[in-house]
Amino acid sequence: MEKRWRVLAALSVARISMGFQFQTVPATAPLLSDSLGINQAQIGWLVGLYLLPGIVFALPGGMLGARFGDKRMVLLGLTLMVLGGASFALAGNMHQAVIARTTMGVGAVVLNVLLVKMVTDWFDGKEMVLAMSILMNAWPIGIGLALVTQGALAQSVSWQAAFAATAVLSVLGMLGVSLGYQPAPGTPATQRVDLRAFSQRQWGVIVIHSLPWMLYNAAYVVAVAFLPVFFVQAGMSLAAAGGFTAINTVLAIISVQAGGLFVQRYGYATPVVYLSLAGMALSLTGLVNTSAPLPWIIAAGLCGGVPAGVLVSLPGAVIPAASRAAGMGVFYVIFYAGMAFAPPLAGLLALSSGSSAAPVWLAIACIVLCAATYCAAQRLQKPAQ
Repeated sequence: MEKRWRVLAALSVARISMGFQFQTVPATAPLLSDSLGINQAQIGWLVGLYLLPGIVFALPGGMLGARFGDKRMVLLGLTLMVLGGASFALAGNMHQAVIARTTMGVGAVVLNVLLVKMVTDWFDGKEMVLAMSILMNAWPIGIGLALVTQGALAQSVSWQAAFAATAVLSVLGMLGVSLGYQPAPGTPATQRVDLRAFSQRQWGVIVIHSLPWMLYNAAYVVAVAFLPVFFVQAGMSLAAAGGFTAINTVLAIISVQAGGLFVQRYGYATPVVYLSLAGMALSLTGLVNTSAPLPWIIAAGLCGGVPAGVLVSLPGAVIPAASRAAGMGVFYVIFYAGMAFAPPLAGLLALSSGSSAAPVWLAIACIVLCAATYCAAQRLQKPAQ
């Protein structure tokens, strides 16, 4: 196996630990409510706290990676995830849980920013889309692993054991990065951390290339968060609504990899993105206008993951290698802003309109905007290069 694939495997294990840790609060929510005396709104706050630190820490995380080294900062991020998981296992009230969840969230932000940068370093000019598809899939794989194990672990042992398990998996991620990662050949020994080094045009190019990934993920998180409510109000049981949403997630994991493999082997990245985004929008439109949602949810899942590898690779094509860490920090500030504010906006739309379909329409709007910003990025990319 070539060195870059071993590096990708080590970094993917670290990203799996992120998805696994993120899902712990939803997986143990009923037990947390009973033990810590917290309500569903507070549960939602704890879920969001894993993402909210990204607005503040994504840019510093990238710049610290540039100054102190990517590997060192990734190991620090994993250390924060270990400490956060262990601290949450010891939490006795909401205040302590918030501190622990924020700690692990900050660590996850540092990982998220730098893992993409590190894979870009190793696969620049090579199998970039395929490599990014594999890295992106590590997050939902971690979530799926949590869905399979954490609920059973919490019920058979304790909810504290589920959080302790996230610390253990983060330690495994630390070992993988420690033993399996080294800087890519030709990577600049020092990188610029002064954002003033970017010209006005470079700022515009970075922002435009970041928007498609943000809008794509905003559409996904809104759909996954609000489809169960939509299905319940349509007459499904809670278990059935969750099962239908899970079908979408499982198929998306498969389609992410399928899309990456197809683009890597045959090319046609631009048609693949437009066709898959159109399929997502049409599938969700059909979903809110039918009494038989299963074919539409399957179609949405099969289309949904296909463009992921292409969209997340966009910034790497226009950010100079010497400024990549800081540029990826900007990329993820935009990403986390969308991820933090899209779900509250969806909830506000549902409340004001009195329709559980309103969030789904917001997801469709995000997909349309994703296609539009991808078109803008394509127009900018050749002159930027």
